Amino acid sequence: MTRYFFLFFIISACSSAPTGKQVLKKSIDFHDPNNKWNSLLESIHVKSDFVYPSISLDSLIIGLDNAKQLISYHNLTLGQEILFSDSTCLVISGSKSCEQSAWTKNFYHFILGLPMTLQNEDGIVHEFVADTSFYQKPSYRVRIDFEKEKWHFYFDKADFQLVGFAFNKNFESKAEEIRTDDLIDIDGMNLIKSRSWWITTDSLAPTYSGKDEIIGSVPWLKTD
Repeated sequence: MTRYFFLFFIISACSSAPTGKQVLKKSIDFHDPNNKWNSLLESIHVKSDFVYPSISLDSLIIGLDNAKQLISYHNLTLGQEILFSDSTCLVISGSKSCEQSAWTKNFYHFILGLPMTLQNEDGIVHEFVADTSFYQKPSYRVRIDFEKEKWHFYFDKADFQLVGFAFNKNFESKAEEIRTDDLIDIDGMNLIKSRSWWITTDSLAPTYSGKDEIIGSVPWLKTD
């Protein structure tokens, strides 16, 4: 009798554990309860303050027209402004070329829109979910593999808020860990307000890299 009860307990525990996609959906429901991300038309002011690998303090305006897949990157500090569409790029001001600034297109759209930007077919969401903690906060850990990167996302077990994530390129031991802090209401969404970035390895203590923070936003009034 005891043996059968033990087996029943194990089966029940396994069946009640959420899958990776289920955790992701609940987190998106928390951060974007009214499904606004895909139609967002907003200019987001971001302060970027990094000390590693080099010191940089930048004030950025990121324009997002998600319905038309348009992204505007405007670095107020450097006087650089570029407009990206799905397949084109236009340098409006500044000395950097489209090739030199190409990373900004996908990076800021992806990071500012987490976890909604995980709703695509680019990554493989692992079904297994680890029941763990992220800096003393009980969390679910979901692994998502992209072509050259392995990501772990940590979601608060209480409300499925995204509380942190980590990734490494080419599946190496050196990785970056990002700890999120606070939320900001943008068009009815609960977007992550700030992220602190840390360099981690298997053998060394994390090294602080920097922080980016959303200062505010206004509707993106384009002149086209």
